[in-house]
Parts: sequence; C-alpha cells; structure tokens
Amino acid sequence: MLGVLIGALFTFLFGGMMLMLFFGARSIEEEFNERQREVSKVRADAARIPRFIVVSQPARPRSGPLDEAVLRQVQQYLDAEQLLADEFVLQPSMESLYRDSGRRPTSH
Repeated sequence: MLGVLIGALFTFLFGGMMLMLFFGARSIEEEFNERQREVSKVRADAARIPRFIVVSQPARPRSGPLDEAVLRQVQQYLDAEQLLADEFVLQPSMESLYRDSGRRPTSH
C-alpha cells in the first residue's frame, strides 16, 4: 500500500514537472513569434517611408588605389626612424634623442 502511494506521488510529481516544462516551452515559443511579428511590422513600416536619397549606382570606394611610391617612401621613413629609436635605446643621449633621420615624407 505504501509503495503504491509513493509510486502515485512520484507519478504526480513527474507529470507536474512535464506540464511545467511544456507550458514554459510554449510561452517561450509565443514570445519568439511575437517578436518576429513585431520585426516584420517594423520592416514593413520602414519600407513605406519615402526615400529622399535614391541610390541608383553602387557607391564607389572613397579612396583610390594606393600609390606604391608613397608606400615605399613611408616605409623608408619609418625604417629610418626605427633605426634612430633603436640607437637611442641602446645608447641613450641627448644628441641621439634629437637627431634628425634626414628623411621627411613628402607628397607628390
């Protein structure tokens, strides 16, 4: 008799947990569907807004291709400055700190 009561209690608890899990999953699914409806409504409203700027062609890149000569000049300038920095780290002095590398990046 006691075994039957314990079995019925566990069955009742298991059934209750399964119902809670089912209804919890159902409410999550309903929230997800509600969000999807809201998103689709916002997108539909946004499609009806009049557009003042009409783009007929895809946008071109803002910067043109980089000039290899300019890149080479910048690389040489950075290398010269790095040599001066290395020299200052190895032998710090006021002269090596303020020494000019002799190279200046210039535009064409």
